[in-house]
Amino acid sequence: MRDKMNLNIFPQYPFIGLFIYIVIILIATLLAVKISSFLINRVTKKFEIELTFNYLLKDLVKYSIYIIAFLMILEVVGVDINALIVSVGVVGITLGFAARDVISSFVSGIFILADKTVKVGEVIEVDNIKGKVTKMGFRTTTIVTPDNLIVTIPNTVLAKNPYINYTFFDKYRIDLEVIIPFNIDINNFERVLVQRISNLNWVLIDSSAKVDVVEMNENGVKVKISAWGENYSRIDCYRLDLANEVRKLIGEMD
Repeated sequence: MRDKMNLNIFPQYPFIGLFIYIVIILIATLLAVKISSFLINRVTKKFEIELTFNYLLKDLVKYSIYIIAFLMILEVVGVDINALIVSVGVVGITLGFAARDVISSFVSGIFILADKTVKVGEVIEVDNIKGKVTKMGFRTTTIVTPDNLIVTIPNTVLAKNPYINYTFFDKYRIDLEVIIPFNIDINNFERVLVQRISNLNWVLIDSSAKVDVVEMNENGVKVKISAWGENYSRIDCYRLDLANEVRKLIGEMD
């Protein structure tokens, strides 16, 4: 059996020598994480790699560095790594049950990356929580809600529950429901409104606006007005444009 390397530079103070080596390993670990994160950012930016892969790669490298540092510290303090691996193998099933949620989130993160159904910068809704994805890791996904609240979602939630991706495609439908008074001719209203909406600069030419009757009530005829745009961040402004056109047309025809 090989002799262990004598790492104690202060034989008369064994604890101090071990403490110094551990501090050096911890400092080197932090530096390695910082440098790797910097290099990954530079490479992904240079080759225009999406941020989702950037975050997941940084997580993978970070945790790998932490594991290596932990094993080095164990070696410094005299723990037999081979014996530890055997022990971990013996208790692995127990630890697996205890950490099943963490492992499940980790695996879910890998599948989400592979499926490419959620990316950083997209707007999603899951469990009635809607927000913009700002970070994706192997365990969790972070979104920011319209109220500027930060929500951390375990990747298992995305894997097990249906979720809505509002920005997956390049064009989006803007809907507006309004009540049209009974004294206004619906056919004429639809014809004029569709023409006016089609002239709005944000409405896509290849997607015609339309007016659908939803129901009739004591106040008039409820209709749903639909048009298509391509900038999701301005959907609220587009909806205001539709409302303004409806208001002016009702005023003219009333």
